[in-house]
Amino acid sequence: MKHIRLTSSARPLTDLDFSSGSRVEEINKLLVELERRECSHLQGKDILQSCVQAKDLIFSLTAQIYPLPSPNSLLLLSGGLCSGFLDVSPSDLGSSSPFVAPCISYTLLVPIIRLPSPDLILRSSPCHFLLPPSLWDPPNPELSPTSPSVTPHDVSSWFIPSFLSLVSHFSESFPHLSLEKAEPWGNCVSVLLSKPSSLLIRFDIVPVVEVQGWPPGFQCPDDWVGLPLTQEDCVFHLFPWGANGQWRVGFPGVELYIRRYLPQALSRVLRASMAVLGPILLELGAPGPYVVWVTLLHAYERLPQGYLGQEDNAASCFLGILEELSLSLLRGSCPNPFLPGCDLLSGSTHGPCLARWVSEVRVQPVYHLRDAVRGAKDAVKVGEKVESDEEKERV
Repeated sequence: MKHIRLTSSARPLTDLDFSSGSRVEEINKLLVELERRECSHLQGKDILQSCVQAKDLIFSLTAQIYPLPSPNSLLLLSGGLCSGFLDVSPSDLGSSSPFVAPCISYTLLVPIIRLPSPDLILRSSPCHFLLPPSLWDPPNPELSPTSPSVTPHDVSSWFIPSFLSLVSHFSESFPHLSLEKAEPWGNCVSVLLSKPSSLLIRFDIVPVVEVQGWPPGFQCPDDWVGLPLTQEDCVFHLFPWGANGQWRVGFPGVELYIRRYLPQALSRVLRASMAVLGPILLELGAPGPYVVWVTLLHAYERLPQGYLGQEDNAASCFLGILEELSLSLLRGSCPNPFLPGCDLLSGSTHGPCLARWVSEVRVQPVYHLRDAVRGAKDAVKVGEKVESDEEKERV
């Protein structure tokens, strides 16, 4: 009897993700599609013009509050306050937002105080500071002479009523914009504007402290981006934080600078990770989506540039971010890359539960990416309707 030799000329499925059974090529295609969909809703000329008008309105209102710094010190960031691009979460602010963010949202940081040196503030922990009363002198002081420090609540109690008073009288100067809502939450305030075409634009306005220089122990990210920071870039901010009148230190200017020079593959991974994991990490007691950005920065430090620069590796990076974040949540540790000793997950009791949810995404990455793409498609349809309505108005 002749023996039959069982052989196969088929090539091994090297593009298959072992854990989920998903094809790496399909994950890459979904990452590209999500990026394209999320970017396209802001490409319309009329929508861009509406965003500029809304920004000009908010800037003009803020400029009327005395004695704030000049408008060129304001820092405008894409995305809502708790969307993961700043080291803040709803628990830091004391409450959650009063209304859901539309597809177009911004965060505006308004420096109430600008300090020339970090030596003027008191460090209470690796990532928190206290603000001495002598550094703040608004027109109608809210502090008693015995106040040990200026709390975020002190500042917001002065800033928010002043801003809301101005918002209520803006319609004469900007007839093409309507005020839908303007409500405080925590130590900030959100404004929702609309166009007659039903386009909604949200601004989260946050009073902060701007400090020139770096806090003690800061790790400069020059090596990460390969480009030097100018003296003007050497600035950090203090954000409202809920406990004991303290302020949380953050580096939005530096992080914005880093994002501009991220390889395309990592920018794509960041966008997809925020879209898929954002709702999970905004659950009550969760740390917020900022941990996704920090996890990516840690990966950026240790992976070779040649690997990160290849767009075909985006899928592997996306899967790796899911795995690493799940492990960080289980350990209860995600160190801040800028400040040693400052851990984003310190004291969190929700790590194991969140880790399980992230692991479920890792097991079905294609399913969750497709869901995110569908959501982005719906946002594009809204934008197209807005464009069509505004075109009809002109006719």
